[in-house]
Amino acid sequence: MKSWLIMAAAAAFATGLAGAAQAGTPYPIEMKCAVGGERFTHAGTASYSTWGQRPDGKPYGSWEFPMPLPVCPGNGLVMYRDFTKPELKQLPALLASDAYKVLAGDSSYYRAAWLERSLKGDGDPLWLVLQASWQVDEDPVRKARYQREFAQGAEAEPAKPGDARWMGIQGRAANARRELGEFDAAKADLARLEIDKLVAALPAPPKEGEQEPEAVASQRGVLGYLGKLRAVVNRGDASSEPIDMVPPMVAARQCVDLEAKGQSNEACKAERVAKSMEMVRKARAERAGAGH
Repeated sequence: MKSWLIMAAAAAFATGLAGAAQAGTPYPIEMKCAVGGERFTHAGTASYSTWGQRPDGKPYGSWEFPMPLPVCPGNGLVMYRDFTKPELKQLPALLASDAYKVLAGDSSYYRAAWLERSLKGDGDPLWLVLQASWQVDEDPVRKARYQREFAQGAEAEPAKPGDARWMGIQGRAANARRELGEFDAAKADLARLEIDKLVAALPAPPKEGEQEPEAVASQRGVLGYLGKLRAVVNRGDASSEPIDMVPPMVAARQCVDLEAKGQSNEACKAERVAKSMEMVRKARAERAGAGH
């Protein structure tokens, strides 16, 4: 089973691998509302590319993330998954409730999380709340509210020390608190995970051409993420895109901006970032030349 930390990447690649070199290709999808049968059109995509993700799991790519969810125009049902027959009987009352109507101004993923909790389905409301926080990047107040709710939900998860899924959830919660500027709380979250102890207990990395068990690979990936996150927390960085935790091209743009100010960052010296910096400088020079 994939760790919860990796779910963001897995979701982003689910459709994107088929057209990984392509930009998002929008096309209309004719939908029928699961409640009431209203027909409407939803904008989907045939393919898209992704190239890494932020510390909160939001992918970088050629389409909108999180993936837009179909929403019935009339009753406001968020069609975030297929519903069972018993759930379809519950939904009309839920949609008509004051509690759901109050959420009309919230993001579609946040409303989906409310529905999932109310239906008591097999889905993961916490995962939906995390994606809701990506959805409101331009609304700091709502984003902070969603991040706090996510962190509180993660804290309530039954502890499973060493379990990659549980550690992934706690890591994302620590990151949420970091972005909220709650560094002491983030440090406490990470300290409880005993990162160094678990890293020391990992078997030696597999030799070239060999493959290690998926559970070990998931734990290694989660611990690598947590180690990087700890460094960012310790230096008091609340950025959603810390320079040493984003893809090379994203980091390169930040590094070139710092360079223009006569500043630097240790992460800019990494070979993969330095190569991307050359591309960024060249592209900016060409744009500047075209403007004259």
